[in-house]
Amino acid sequence: MAYRVVLVPVMGDPAEPHALDVTRAIAGMMRTHIIGIHVRHPFPPPPSSGLLDPGYVTPGMLEAIEESDRIATAAARDTFHKWRESSDIECATSPPATGSTTAEWHEVRGPVAEEIARRARTADITVIARSGRQHVFNDDQALHGALWESGRPVLLVPGDSATSLFDTVLIAWNDSRESAHAVSSAWSLISRARRLVVFVGGGDDALRHSAERLVAHLTWRGYAPATIASDASQETGPALLAMAEREKAGLVIMGAYSHSRLRHMVFGGATSFMLRNAGVPVLMVH
Repeated sequence: MAYRVVLVPVMGDPAEPHALDVTRAIAGMMRTHIIGIHVRHPFPPPPSSGLLDPGYVTPGMLEAIEESDRIATAAARDTFHKWRESSDIECATSPPATGSTTAEWHEVRGPVAEEIARRARTADITVIARSGRQHVFNDDQALHGALWESGRPVLLVPGDSATSLFDTVLIAWNDSRESAHAVSSAWSLISRARRLVVFVGGGDDALRHSAERLVAHLTWRGYAPATIASDASQETGPALLAMAEREKAGLVIMGAYSHSRLRHMVFGGATSFMLRNAGVPVLMVH
């Protein structure tokens, strides 16, 4: 699929300028519209949020919270507009006749996860910055909304990753609906790869045979030569990351598995591990 509409949450992560550069690299090969968005928290926070105890709230506290929110919103807006101008990207709210890359900026107020999920559902992909390893992703509401609630692909971009995605693309394959969905959501990126590696964890022969069928599929589609790399370790996440580093992958493609699913026991640990530790861009689909 081609990514014609890309959503990029700008929520104050230091890696966001780099994530925007990666978005620009993707957009450079398609007629892409980039939507930057900042979600302001509901104000005042509802009692159910647990953020404020109504018995201890003073007008001064509310003013300070609102002022902090205004500053964060202004900083996000400034980050996006400076990036757009430096990238020489036209501002537009409808498709231009030239078919060039365009961008627009949105600011909304509401629960972060809900608002990001709602808008991600009408984008082709969401690009989310990750400022460091060992990030406490359980508290990342933008990530939760995009990855677990939208049904659309998410590209996670660590701040210390390279902007070149396509020298080697590594596909994490476990013969599941989620991994198949991830591959089909990434055809436009896979087609740009100069080299493809299909990673399979564990020593299961049936999984190896499935990976061979995937390699044949990639060959029939006319993509770069693909090889299979396997690791018998039961710790799939560390094995996957080590393989990505060994193969010098610029991009990892994988399915994402929530903690509530039985399949998390098979491959979902790799989801959590990669969310916390990946130093390379990772495209995930739940």
